[in-house]
Amino acid sequence: MRITITIEDPTPEALEQLLALAALPETTISAVPADRWTPERAFDYYEHLPPRAKQILRAVVDGDGRCDADVVKEDGKNLRGTTGAFRRVLNDGARAGRWPAELPVPVESVIIGGQLQFFDLIRQEPDPLLAFREALKSDGRPRSTSS
Repeated sequence: MRITITIEDPTPEALEQLLALAALPETTISAVPADRWTPERAFDYYEHLPPRAKQILRAVVDGDGRCDADVVKEDGKNLRGTTGAFRRVLNDGARAGRWPAELPVPVESVIIGGQLQFFDLIRQEPDPLLAFREALKSDGRPRSTSS
């Protein structure tokens, strides 16, 4: 069972009760909202993507959050079906407990006139581009901030 509690400016009594709850065995505490991308979450997500989706995500990150579809087409092949991996991997990882179920799909396909024109990284505060840049810039895991 997962319980999410958000309290802004807790009273000393509320804080005391929360700390008592946090002291229970099997309790995991995260200061990061469940719907926010962190470098750790982004790295794990990227590692589980199939190669074609990894290529697209890396191109989007390298393009400051946007990548023209033509840039990632291989030998003129269309990109039909390649973007479904973003949602599938996200859902599979949430079911396996690798990251929160509330995380949004990070890459959106933008279709104009029935044609896939480009890929965009989602718009959210804080900007997920920072988390994905940190996750993809190193060969190993990003420095831990919290998950």
